Amino acid sequence: MTFLMCALGWLAGCATMSPVERAAALEAQNKQRVQQLTEELYNLRKLDRIPEYIAEDFVDRSHGAPAGVVGPAALRQQAEASFQAFPDLKFDILHLVADGDLVLVHWQAAGPDPKHLDPTGEPQSLLLQGHSLYRLRDGKVVEAWDISDRLSPLLQRGYKVVPPTL
Repeated sequence: MTFLMCALGWLAGCATMSPVERAAALEAQNKQRVQQLTEELYNLRKLDRIPEYIAEDFVDRSHGAPAGVVGPAALRQQAEASFQAFPDLKFDILHLVADGDLVLVHWQAAGPDPKHLDPTGEPQSLLLQGHSLYRLRDGKVVEAWDISDRLSPLLQRGYKVVPPTL
């Protein structure tokens, strides 16, 4: 009975919210979900939690994302490959912006790169930055677009940008 009274109270409160207040509440909820996703999946590596954040019809629309792989399995496949290559990478959210059902994350990831060693044999540090845009429905991500700076890691390793000769 107590649960029913709480639910009715919550519904009554929602009925008095303006459309602007409802939109702001949804945006805040979506930002919180994306922040939790980033922490639990990418920093704590809790891959068993993927179905709680990713919809069954999820599609990664990023350039180079594997075609035909949808749902939580798509994200798990990408995460496992990333964690194998960079097991100690830590993600920080620099900016988090919501607009309706879209949430944009400006992130930075840092950690050792086991494939590139410095002269003493220690892994070189790696710093990546990028943006991830998520579309959410009912608290789950249904679409994602990722853009990352692919030039900076090369420059960090000593590669040079050489202008073409004409």
